[in-house]
This record gives sequence, C-alpha cells and structure tokens, in this order.
Amino acid sequence: MIYREAPRSFVVSFLFTARRLLGIATFALALTLLAPKLFLFFDNPKSASFSATLLDARDVILKKATPLLHHYVPTNIAGADRSDWILIALAILITFVVGSLAQRSQQSFNRRLLRASAEEWRKKEGVKPGSALDKQLESTLRVAQNDTAANRQDLLRVFAETKKKLDSFGREVAFLAVDVVGSAQMKTGEDPASVQYDFAEYRKLVERIFRARGVLKTAWTPDGVMACFAHVEDACQAGKDVIKSLKEFNRDVKVSKADFSVRCGVNAGLVYFDDSTPLETISDRVIDVAGHMQKHAEPNTVLIARKVIEPLRQLEEFAHTSQIIDGYEASVWRYPGTS
Repeated sequence: MIYREAPRSFVVSFLFTARRLLGIATFALALTLLAPKLFLFFDNPKSASFSATLLDARDVILKKATPLLHHYVPTNIAGADRSDWILIALAILITFVVGSLAQRSQQSFNRRLLRASAEEWRKKEGVKPGSALDKQLESTLRVAQNDTAANRQDLLRVFAETKKKLDSFGREVAFLAVDVVGSAQMKTGEDPASVQYDFAEYRKLVERIFRARGVLKTAWTPDGVMACFAHVEDACQAGKDVIKSLKEFNRDVKVSKADFSVRCGVNAGLVYFDDSTPLETISDRVIDVAGHMQKHAEPNTVLIARKVIEPLRQLEEFAHTSQIIDGYEASVWRYPGTS
C-alpha cells in the first residue's frame, strides 16, 4: 500500500485560496495607498489619468476606512495621520494570519491522511494492536504528528521509512493446520477421564513432533492446532509425521475405543509478525488458506497449495488434485496404504 495523493479538504482549500486573494489585495492596497505619495512631487498629478485614478482611489479608501480606524485604534503618529500605513499593516497581518492557518490546516490534514493510510496498511497486513510492529508504527507516527514544522513531503518520507522498517518484520513462513477427524463423535459414550487422557497424550505427541521439526509458534483449539514453521518442508514433514505416528498411538497409547485420525492443511507465504506476537492474534490470508486446506483434506492426508509445493524436492510425494481452494490448485500427500 502507498500513501496516496488526495484532494485537500474544503477548509484547507478555502484558506489557501483566501491567502492568495488576500496577498493580491494587500499588494493592490499598498500600491494604491503608497504610490500616490510619489505623485505629490509632480506638478498637477491629476492631469494624468493613471495618477489621477490612483489618487482618487486612495481618497475613497481613506475616506471610508479612516472613521472606522479612528473608532478602534489611534491613527495619529508623530503629529500626522498614518491611516494609510496602519491599513497596510493590518492587511499584511491578516494575510499572515490566514496564511499561517492555511499552513497549519494543511499540516493537520496531511497528518490525518498519513494516519489513515497507516491504518489501512495496518489492517491489510494484519498488524495487531500492541504488537511490536504496531508500537513501531505508532511511535513513528507520533514523532511526525509532534513535528509542527512537518510538511507533506516530510510526512511522505516518514511513512516510507516506517513502512520500510515494518517490512523488515515480514517473514516467509509456512503454516500447518491439524485437526482430529470426528472428535465430537469419538467422545460420545466414552469415559470422560479416558477421553481427557487420550487427547492429552495426543497433544504431547503432536508437540514432540513439532519441536523436532523446529516449530516457531503454535495455537491450539480444543482438538486442533495451527503451527508455524520456518520452511514449507518442515511444515509438510510435521504433518506427515503426525499421521504416521497415529498408527502406533492408536495401538499402544490411547485407551478409548475410537482411533485417532487427522486432516492436515499447509500453506506458506509472507506474514508480518515478531517473536513476541502470539500466533492466535495474527490475522493473515496465508493462515486462512492453511485452515481451509485442512478443512477440505481427507482423513490422514496433507493438502497443500500446489504453487507452494512445486519448488520442493518433495513434489513427487504429492499428487495433483482437481480441488481449487481459495483460488489455489491443491496437491495431496496420502499415508501409504490409504486410498
């Protein structure tokens, strides 16, 4: 996402327009009130149309403005009426004030636009409130907002630098989603203590396999888990290992009647997170696709987007399917001996 060019708000546009018009008016006022002073050194200055016009305009302005000035401010300075100079000074002051307001309004507008752009980027990339990424972004934005001299170009630069820093948190990782098939039915009619024991042992088994494959993060639901790995190979192999281990687990460990079987889904891609971010708080389409792969997988299979598995040496272990999940062609690994 980029910081987009956007039209100014009505107030900002109005103030800048007013400043330009006031600047022109102030210049015209100064010319009208001061230029005739030069003509007074000439004989019969009203004989020329230009000088006569300026002198008449000066008289009209002073005639209308002097009584009002007298009502609010003294106009006699050093024994002479200085209404003309006071009018020019007031016009310059008003132009300066309006210009200052326009500049401040533009800065405020730019900052709001920057924050809105940052918020859009934050939502798009799934940056969670309170994460290290969020704190980095907020800190940089706060510095920009406290800089009263910041202009639009400064804010563009700040956002570009912030985005560059935040992009450093992006990592190419793989996600493995594993879910126990028919877990609710498995618990029906079973002794609760036996069910609790079996699922606790199952979780220990899965966690041992994950650790052996270098898992980075895990997020458990009652009967399922989402795990993050540094490499696609590790995620795929972890899923295979879980499926392969269930034969011995069902034979020698679990005590309830129903056997354990699982569905596995894998996906990989660039995800923004840091080491302190819990996996369950990360929201990203890469993770969503892994979960959807798992939901569409058959028991004791690993389903993965074909584009993810194609660059790997394990490609021959996966069979192409006709399934299209979230726009991705899916490939499947089946436990040997299953159809």
